[in-house]
Amino acid sequence: MGRRRRKSTSEGLFDVLSDLTDMFWQVGAIVGTVLMVVSFWTLDLAVNQYARASTSPYLGPSIQSFGWAYFLLPLMIAAFAIFFGAKSYQTFTRDHRY
Repeated sequence: MGRRRRKSTSEGLFDVLSDLTDMFWQVGAIVGTVLMVVSFWTLDLAVNQYARASTSPYLGPSIQSFGWAYFLLPLMIAAFAIFFGAKSYQTFTRDHRY
C-alpha cells in the first residue's frame, strides 16, 4: 500500500482559495487583485536589482546570460493572479446567468 502524501501549507492554502473562489467570485477577485499588486511590486524590485547587478564589474557578464532569472518571481505571481482572476470571472458568469 502506498503512503498518502501530506500537502504542504502553500498547497493547502491554494486549494482552499481555489475552492472559495468556486463558491464566491469576490474572493477570487480580491486574491487576484492582491497578487497583481504584489507582482508589480516584485517587478519593480527585480528591475532595480537587475540594473544594479548589470552595472557591477563582477556580476555584469553573468547578468547578460542569466538576467531573465530576476523576472521569474514576478511572472509566477502574475500567473497566479491571472488564474484567480479567470476563475472568479467564470464563477461570476455562472452565478449571474439569466
